[in-house]
Amino acid sequence: MVVTLVWGQQYPIPPTCYSKVLTMAVDINARAAQIKNVYDTMGCSTHLPDLYIDVHNACVISTMSSYLSNLRSIREGRCGYSRPVQLLMTSINQLNHIIAQKCHG
Repeated sequence: MVVTLVWGQQYPIPPTCYSKVLTMAVDINARAAQIKNVYDTMGCSTHLPDLYIDVHNACVISTMSSYLSNLRSIREGRCGYSRPVQLLMTSINQLNHIIAQKCHG
């Protein structure tokens, strides 16, 4: 009876740090591809490299940092201040913080 109550909960089990990082990486990869295909941000994001965040790669933090600096250098019109670009920058900052400080071991 106790096992049924524990496993029959309505709310989901909280994600582990690793699963959160994997989910965020997939989301960031999708957002980075999306800003290259959306009409409002297509013109200013053509020079950006394709982003693929592999959390198992040792260079993931430097990859995110360099992509973030590329995003910060967008100054064409209002593109750099558009919502999709700002959300992508925020997500990359959050993932960088989680990997560097919370999931480092």
